[in-house]
Amino acid sequence: MARELALSGHGVLIVEYGPRFNKTGFLKTARKAYLGRDKQPIRSDGCVVMGRGRVLGGSSYVAMGNAVTPPAGILKEWGIDLQEEIAEARRDMGVTLMPEQLVGPGTRAINTGAAKLGWKMKPTPKCVDFSKCRNCGLCMFGCPTGAKWTTLEYIREAEEHGAELLLNTEVTRVLHANGEARGIVAEQNGREVQITGDRIILSAGALATPLILQRSGLEKAGRGLANDVYQTTYGTTEEVGMQGEIILASYLETLIEERQLFPAPYMYIPFLIQRDLQGGFPENLNLLAQARIMLKSRGIDAKRTIAMMTKIRDERTGEVRRDGTVHKVLTARDRNKLEEAYQINREILIAAGAKAETIFRGVYESGHPCCSAAIGEVVDDNQQTEIQGLYLSDASVFPSPLGMPPILTIVALSKRLAKHLAGKQQQRYRSP
Repeated sequence: MARELALSGHGVLIVEYGPRFNKTGFLKTARKAYLGRDKQPIRSDGCVVMGRGRVLGGSSYVAMGNAVTPPAGILKEWGIDLQEEIAEARRDMGVTLMPEQLVGPGTRAINTGAAKLGWKMKPTPKCVDFSKCRNCGLCMFGCPTGAKWTTLEYIREAEEHGAELLLNTEVTRVLHANGEARGIVAEQNGREVQITGDRIILSAGALATPLILQRSGLEKAGRGLANDVYQTTYGTTEEVGMQGEIILASYLETLIEERQLFPAPYMYIPFLIQRDLQGGFPENLNLLAQARIMLKSRGIDAKRTIAMMTKIRDERTGEVRRDGTVHKVLTARDRNKLEEAYQINREILIAAGAKAETIFRGVYESGHPCCSAAIGEVVDDNQQTEIQGLYLSDASVFPSPLGMPPILTIVALSKRLAKHLAGKQQQRYRSP
């Protein structure tokens, strides 16, 4: 949004909760970029672990570089034509298919196992400049070579065209009067500040955007949360593993529309595999607890471990509450879909060489909270709330979950909104 509007000559101020962050690697990144304000993992009351990035660049900083185009069926369901903006986003982000020569041995084994069962794994579209990639497999902990595209590139361009940037500043509510936006209230270095503006675009993510809206008097926000919930299935082979590979290098495309599942090779570092082995993190993930998990994880033979995860389009039954807690309990349908996904993952892993007796599954997770301020419910077709001049531009506006990596779709929706605000947008809505 900032980049597109700055290029159009608008005065833009970016107000960012987190710092400008340039560290990479698990130990340096996890506590700063992933955890909540209390330095604890974000968990729903239904034991769904949620990840999000809270640094400049947002979750793109710790995403895995996946840029999958949403199926036409979902966009038809939404009643939105994003074809033009998706094409623009793909060019901006340098989207290309995962090169065959960088696919690791564990993923190759999984691809071969799926083929034995009659399924063809396809290379995943990635927003990665593979000429810079050193194949370290640490995309989710920052990219040490700068090969992976992040929204930091958009921020740089926005600043080059006059946008201003305010870091370490938490927006708490929107100022408005007579139904029109007037500015924001934020906390900076322990003090409250007010910033005026006639157009406010909230992009705090589906867990924080509804909180700001609720504090601003929009009580409907926060309901209908979905998460693209997934669960990882692991298995041990005789000789091949996925340690250090680029994960989600391939995916099973045929199951996206056929069964609303997104299966892909996926494996964590030993620390997080140990978390899954023990059924989750303890309630207090302090430094001592982390040290214990790290010590136990040394016994994991990651060099002979392969894994698959499958995202589902979960039901919109969650809620972001005014106190910041998250309600998300899996429905019977969601559990049945995850069980179906587990059986598919298990079949593929065994066909790939995993020993059946070693297979286990991890905790319920989500990296894609969405739908908590949906188009048609909290915002209109132009992503504007009932407060004139207050817009939303993140996954909170999704009318329904994607069940797959959402970054390309978020960028496309933001481009669409930027065109509207800059007066360049023609009406291109389709009836649901």
